[in-house]
Amino acid sequence: MFLLFLLFLGLGAILRIPTFSDHVFNTDEAYLATQAQVLVDGGRLYVDTVDRKPPAVPYVYAAVFWLTGSDHLGPVRALAVVAHALTALLLAAEARRRFRWPGAPLAAGLLFLLAATAFFPADAQAANFEVFMLPIMTGAVLLGIRYRPAAAGATLGLATLTKQTAAFALIPLVLLAWRARRRRGLAVLAAAFLAPILAAALAFGPRDFFFWVFTGNGGYLDPQGVLGYALSLGARQTGWFLFGSAALVLLLPFAWKRRRDDVDLWLWLLSGILAVFTGLRFFPHYYLQLLPPLTLLAIRGLDCRPRRLRASSVACVAAVALACTSYFLVPAYVDGNNHDTRVALDVAKFIDRHTVAGQKVLVWGQAPEVYWASQRRPASRFATTGFVTGTSGGRPLDHVGEQYAVAGAWHDFLVELHKTPPVLIANMSTADQRHAGHYPPRNFPKFQRFLDRGGWHPVASVDGVEILRPRGS
Repeated sequence: MFLLFLLFLGLGAILRIPTFSDHVFNTDEAYLATQAQVLVDGGRLYVDTVDRKPPAVPYVYAAVFWLTGSDHLGPVRALAVVAHALTALLLAAEARRRFRWPGAPLAAGLLFLLAATAFFPADAQAANFEVFMLPIMTGAVLLGIRYRPAAAGATLGLATLTKQTAAFALIPLVLLAWRARRRRGLAVLAAAFLAPILAAALAFGPRDFFFWVFTGNGGYLDPQGVLGYALSLGARQTGWFLFGSAALVLLLPFAWKRRRDDVDLWLWLLSGILAVFTGLRFFPHYYLQLLPPLTLLAIRGLDCRPRRLRASSVACVAAVALACTSYFLVPAYVDGNNHDTRVALDVAKFIDRHTVAGQKVLVWGQAPEVYWASQRRPASRFATTGFVTGTSGGRPLDHVGEQYAVAGAWHDFLVELHKTPPVLIANMSTADQRHAGHYPPRNFPKFQRFLDRGGWHPVASVDGVEILRPRGS
């Protein structure tokens, strides 16, 4: 298995070569990097920097930054390659145990790695939450399959501290725990699952932890008023996922013939579907959670093929997988940063030249790249102002306003701006192509009053972004 892991590691690195450039693939990476910078400086998660996410991945970024003495994303992305290789190895181990043909372990790992790259670069190449969640969640389910409910529950609890949607894998684990020890198995599973989550709550403070990880996500998950938009987006993103994972999906009808042998895998797949549909946001990287069970079911589909047809089936599946992955991989090598990212990086250069280390700035908009690239800390706990404006992905552009703000966010935002005033404000609303004109300060009276009272006025324009300074500076 060690040689198999090296093979998966090598292929994973080749498929993610674009990540070792200075390309900024998505805002999530920049947000995590900004959080990590605050944590390395001694900041507290859920107090000095916040997000609607569990604590594991921000601390992974922070640990890598601390160990390397740099906030470059390359080492974090290298760790993402290792995470994918570990997931592939775990799937290979289960394929060896479950299926009868010798090529199953190798096929499982290779198909997973190819499918995990068959997304647009912003989702396939980024070191995002799902990448680090997958090996832990996969390990949890495999422990459940081996009738170890305590270990499975604890491991899934750790996966949930990486990304909340990992908790949906309780669906197959409940069945497996019941098979193992009936009611006692369920009790052990529940206690073990909750243990790491409760420990994290105690470490970070129950109120802040549960609000930002669980209870404060109500508005983010609420599709009220945007159902038509969300379903249209979901249909489009699901179509792209089915295309990218066509090699796996086409084998599902063959796997269905042996469904009674793989009830746990089908339940695992169902749990992933529910995770993707939660909140109806349909970000493409959410679909990564479907790949581990889908890969094993695809191998079952190959396993069900007659021996005389298996070689040709494998060849066809490999051809489809390579073609679909190549479709998405080629743009990752040739595309530069998109317009909004280029603007954010130009603003970061300006801020770096016109401020000094230790000074804080504010980016009014969805561009944490500015904080990370300029190495200047946010004047607020929020690395984007979407928490107070409601601006976010997966929602129409008119779904913006103070009524969509996170509960209590405006209070925290204004208190922090008065306590640690920024020396510069970058008003991204004047140049953000994705949301231009939908969150100008004048539409948010509380923030506009802050600007008026401080005498904030434009002193420069960078790619259309207004740079503001306060009165007397």
